[in-house]
Amino acid sequence: GYEEAAAQGLMAGINAALKIRGDEPLILDRSQGYIAVLIDDLVTKGVDEPYRMFTSRAEYRLLLRQDNADRRLTGIGRRIGLVDDNRWARHEAYEREIDTAFELIRKTRHHGQSLEDWLRRPEIEWPQLQELSSDVAQLPLSDRAKEQVQIEVKYSGYVKRQQQDVEKMQKHASIRIPETFDFRAVPQLRKEAQEKFSRIRPQNIAQAGRISGITPADLVVLSMYLK
Repeated sequence: GYEEAAAQGLMAGINAALKIRGDEPLILDRSQGYIAVLIDDLVTKGVDEPYRMFTSRAEYRLLLRQDNADRRLTGIGRRIGLVDDNRWARHEAYEREIDTAFELIRKTRHHGQSLEDWLRRPEIEWPQLQELSSDVAQLPLSDRAKEQVQIEVKYSGYVKRQQQDVEKMQKHASIRIPETFDFRAVPQLRKEAQEKFSRIRPQNIAQAGRISGITPADLVVLSMYLK
């Protein structure tokens, strides 16, 4: 339960500071971080014991890798004032390394294929690319950036499919539910759905769909009323 307390404390502190400054609250979605998965589960599913954060709870865990945590969250941290100038400069330099590496392996060809395509092969890693191209061998790239490029290339097909799932989820998330919406005034909704929606107060259709016991038919009815 320590992660539950720590995560909620961090987000509460961030949003308290943002509110004092008059800024919009920070609300992460489930494709951005495990903290978002934890909070969304607590809100939509509830718990009867301390919450344990397992990777299996996240449907987008290919996007929530430890190797890309800084790439997912440093920009958000900078926007809300949690990332200082020195750290931001290091992050920007790291991003430039990755961009330069991708530009090179996409335009450099070997036996009719780009080096990016070669790197997709299970048996090919960055050292082998350096043997195939002197430009790659001479590229001043940190080990961390090499690893990041390699991971992104090898997982790209799976990640693309998961990003498509995220886009579908975001379409549902764009259907907002007014704070004052009276779920009990929708006669076609099942009693169970009316009660759970009224108690949990989901902010959008995507969140409503993650509530335990809610059916696709409930979401169709709710969407029709919101439109």
